[in-house]
Amino acid sequence: MLDAATPGLSRTTGRAKLLLLHSVAPAGTARRAKALWSQLILGCHYHLYEFGPTYDQVRVWRAEAGGLVRELGN
Repeated sequence: MLDAATPGLSRTTGRAKLLLLHSVAPAGTARRAKALWSQLILGCHYHLYEFGPTYDQVRVWRAEAGGLVRELGN
């Protein structure tokens, strides 16, 4: 969706793409993408003294990511 709206974003950071997503996608979809990104970042960068994400959390994140990809691909 972003490439169609603004060509040449391949070198842009993920954070910048999330900010741009608000201008081309429905507000709810952009909010869901930002929330999922935040959860994934926390899940991937936990400390050794913290518990990592559970199987159920990863399953939900994966399903949400698939849904967002389908929505943004249309």
